[in-house]
Amino acid sequence: MTESPYALELRNVSKHFGDIVAVDGIDLQVPQGEFFSLLGPSGCGKTTTLRMIAGFEEPTEGTLLLAGRESNDIPPFRRNTNLVFQSYALFPHMTVFENVAFGPRRARISERDVHKRVMEALETVRMHEYVDRLPRSLSGGQRQRVALARAIVNRPAVLLLDEPLGALDLKLRKEMQLELKRIQREVGICFVYVTHDQEEAMTMSDRLAVMNRGRIEQVGSPEEVYHRPATRFVAEFIGEANLLDGTVEAVEQGAPTRVSVAGDTVTTVASCAGAPCEVGDRVSLVLRPEHLHLHRDRPNGVPAMPGRVVEAIFQGSLIRFVIEGPDRRRLSVLDTTASRDQAAPGDAVWVSWLPEWVHAVVE
Repeated sequence: MTESPYALELRNVSKHFGDIVAVDGIDLQVPQGEFFSLLGPSGCGKTTTLRMIAGFEEPTEGTLLLAGRESNDIPPFRRNTNLVFQSYALFPHMTVFENVAFGPRRARISERDVHKRVMEALETVRMHEYVDRLPRSLSGGQRQRVALARAIVNRPAVLLLDEPLGALDLKLRKEMQLELKRIQREVGICFVYVTHDQEEAMTMSDRLAVMNRGRIEQVGSPEEVYHRPATRFVAEFIGEANLLDGTVEAVEQGAPTRVSVAGDTVTTVASCAGAPCEVGDRVSLVLRPEHLHLHRDRPNGVPAMPGRVVEAIFQGSLIRFVIEGPDRRRLSVLDTTASRDQAAPGDAVWVSWLPEWVHAVVE
């Protein structure tokens, strides 16, 4: 039998809790060796999806495959997966070595192989010098590394991580994000990571799925999801976005789509989510704050909108301007500190953008 190129497949998988639909007919394919994240707000179905992959919940409908093998009826302890929790779940009375050795010893492999595997796993997470320590003597970040070592030592086909960095402080969390990605590359195991933190998912993932109300709204690389969101929800959830409502004015073959905004601003669209736009369609234009620029006078040759500076917030190398435009809509603009002398609260300004950075989402 040919080995499946996918570590994980979900085919029209749903999960109902009585009348509540937690997961609603999702399809997903995660290749071997990929760092894949399930991202979304609380209650979107991402943790329920992870629990179905682990075997702690049974799909109401659909098929789940691990490494090409249908796994709906395989109990959790027989699945080639491991789950890392936010709480670490280390045995407090066992040393670091004994915690990591617990799985291999239950698998009844030789003590020589147990020692070899454990030390390899601890070296991967850079905890090999702490073999004789008890968990209570370790920091939160060190306990998280031991939990990872215990998960990878059994060499699962899929490693499942349920918001494992949530208990760490911000600085350590950022450090561990990079460490997790390094570990994943070194061991070559497929990681499926659940988080509501978009920065975390964008930092680590090869690809990610954005979930909302039990459905997958978009699957793609961090760059694709950020620059070309498939829906208004994705545009608002990933990063920061200015959304300008407009109407498609012209669609010509070989020419950019033209959209009118606020009555007189006409801009062209670099990309459009889903089906091609048609004349008369109501669309939302997605403009990231870093792609907008401020001017005292109306600039020539680029789309621009008039406004008034509401706030100018110093953020180190950048200034965040809050601009109130037509119809009292507000835009967020990230510009260099040089712009601070050009615009202050109360000033009348123009906000411009380049058409190649404009993405349209059909409403």
